Amino acid sequence: MDDLKANGQGRRRFLGGLAGSVGLAGVPGLAAAATPGTVTKPGRDAYDVIVIGAGFAGLAASRDLAKSGLSVLLLEARNRIGGRTFTSAYQGKKIELGGTWIHWSQPHVWNEITRYGLNIEESPGAAAETVSWITAGKLKHGKAEPVWEKIAKAMERFCNVDGQGGRAVLPLAHDPLFRKDALARWDALSLQDRLDSLHLTREVRDLLSPQLGINCHNELGQAGFADMLRWWSLGDFDMGRMFDKLGRYKIREGMGELAARMRADCPCDVALSEPVASVTRFEDGHRVVTIKGAVYRASAVVMAVPLNVLQTITMTPALSTGKQTMANEGHTGRGTKCYIHIKQKVGNWMGMAPYPSPITLTWTEQQRDDGTLLVCFGPPGLLDITDEDAVQAALRTLLPKAEVLGVSGYQWDVDPYSRGTWCWYRPGQLTGGLQELRRAEHGVFMAGSDLAEGWRGFVDGALESGITAARDVRAYLKG
Repeated sequence: MDDLKANGQGRRRFLGGLAGSVGLAGVPGLAAAATPGTVTKPGRDAYDVIVIGAGFAGLAASRDLAKSGLSVLLLEARNRIGGRTFTSAYQGKKIELGGTWIHWSQPHVWNEITRYGLNIEESPGAAAETVSWITAGKLKHGKAEPVWEKIAKAMERFCNVDGQGGRAVLPLAHDPLFRKDALARWDALSLQDRLDSLHLTREVRDLLSPQLGINCHNELGQAGFADMLRWWSLGDFDMGRMFDKLGRYKIREGMGELAARMRADCPCDVALSEPVASVTRFEDGHRVVTIKGAVYRASAVVMAVPLNVLQTITMTPALSTGKQTMANEGHTGRGTKCYIHIKQKVGNWMGMAPYPSPITLTWTEQQRDDGTLLVCFGPPGLLDITDEDAVQAALRTLLPKAEVLGVSGYQWDVDPYSRGTWCWYRPGQLTGGLQELRRAEHGVFMAGSDLAEGWRGFVDGALESGITAARDVRAYLKG
């Protein structure tokens, strides 16, 4: 969307509609800066492999397959690469409208950062000095350290299902089904079920609830408890370590730069603005037809599309019942993310509120000469990020005197090629659907952040799945 720019007329503007994608909201100073990379139009109609989706899973799969000598066509519905990441700019400074944070303990993304010589930087609000929170309908303010101590103790209790801090149930973070039978009991619960069972004080409950709400990006009753145990294991069974991995460090050059460097390193054909309509299997391979009517053939296909989008592509023969069930149910990540520019300078601050507050968590992302830029998250359907007055009213529940100067964001839930944000499974999906969702079917291979075994819902998980799919495709074609 690099050809969209907000003009200087008015304080509020909604941008969208490009390539069938609606969702970019902004004010003066927002410029969409997603980098499409080098684009090569298809020069043929038959390939060894067709990869559907140019997010990080599709980029990784295409690069590894093409570098192994196979002919590869990468098809992307949008007019840019990067999937659910989107590096943009607000008044001359980078912002990430989609996936943002990474960590050196995430092996696949750290390998790519090392490979391409990129750097990391810290989000100031991740180490907040002051906090504001709502409990029992009342707003409180204070220093961050004692509040975080309360949250840390509550999170430890929340995840300690086995008397060992969760280690006995989910000991291998990158093999979540290692003890599937033990995990299944807890996978039947929602986050709300688990929260209700602990009988916490009202304040502690209202402090813990926003942390859980931002994780599942939805109402807690929709979200599986087992996914929290998975994040807890990935975070080394420690809240401080987990939060550092989830939301503290980001790529200084931007996610768009990583995507562009991966694309430049991939000797394959790429077709942008080519949504796929159908994939049909024949005895000698597969036929892929786009919405525009283009027809391509390949020996193997990699489906690197979000789980919430999978059902929009017609598969013949149909995918397995297990895959269809997962696709029809979808994941819970459907909330809002936006950046709020306020006139006040609030330092390294964080605000939090329990559901059904329209803002779950918000914190300082940039300290500016003309105020503060906050990054803000909320559950679905409760905040119109294109309405600056509504955003200001919501923010004032946490910062009563906040004066909003601008709002920037992207509505991933209404984008037909994402239909949501990051992936969090519903009750039963982790133990009941992940294994089947990952399984290849007669030359159709599954990829994407939404089915990763490790950092599912993150760029690292997307890379993991893309690398895995490329490995499996090579073995399949050799066989």
